[in-house]
Amino acid sequence: MVRVEDRLVLLAHWQGRFYAFASHCPHQGQPLESAQLWEGMLECPWHHFRYDLATGVNRYPANVYPEDVPQLAEQLHPLPVYPVEVRDGEVLVDLSDDAESC
Repeated sequence: MVRVEDRLVLLAHWQGRFYAFASHCPHQGQPLESAQLWEGMLECPWHHFRYDLATGVNRYPANVYPEDVPQLAEQLHPLPVYPVEVRDGEVLVDLSDDAESC
């Protein structure tokens, strides 16, 4: 977890690339500082929701929720991700309003 401007941002390093995310899980707003990386996903330590590192899209439990129970899908908000650039050994995170992607 790092502070960028006035926000806390979660940084992850996976297979040679850096990723930056909002600091709290969109499921129930719990902090992600002890999240784990697992097969290209970030796993929330609280309820084990998993988010794609590159896009923030929920991969689990989205892949097991039945389509005929739409109220479950209402929990599946993407995790905000931010563009990252490594320049001269520094990790730069773009927090501009239009930079946040989901």
